[in-house]
Amino acid sequence: MQQLSSPIAPAQLRDPLAVAAHFRDLALAEREVLAIAGLDHRGRVLCEHRVHGHAFGVQATPRDLLPAVLTSGAVAAVLVHNHPSGRLAPSQADLAFTARFRDAAVVCGLQLLDHVIIAGGGWLSLRHAGWMELP
Repeated sequence: MQQLSSPIAPAQLRDPLAVAAHFRDLALAEREVLAIAGLDHRGRVLCEHRVHGHAFGVQATPRDLLPAVLTSGAVAAVLVHNHPSGRLAPSQADLAFTARFRDAAVVCGLQLLDHVIIAGGGWLSLRHAGWMELP
């Protein structure tokens, strides 16, 4: 009797370590990349979308990221971006974008769980560091 092989379970992004591991390829990018993962109610990845920038930033708005997440049926999302400079500290632009995105997501019925910065072989969770308030 043969057993059916079970399908590969989608990645679960329930904590910043899982987010950083899932997006570890960003640590090698030579220019800044802003990514979003849309998640179901169990934290499973439904979709991903990336916006590529230059060495010192990404020009993006919530409008650039929300459509992919909303059409996937996601109920939550995590933002991730890299700092090719290797510096983990968020810039004022990072914090301002996170707040704008969170506000836009709430209007759309989506919860922003975290924004993780990947740099220099490490990562920083804005939520865990106290730079991000959940609504």
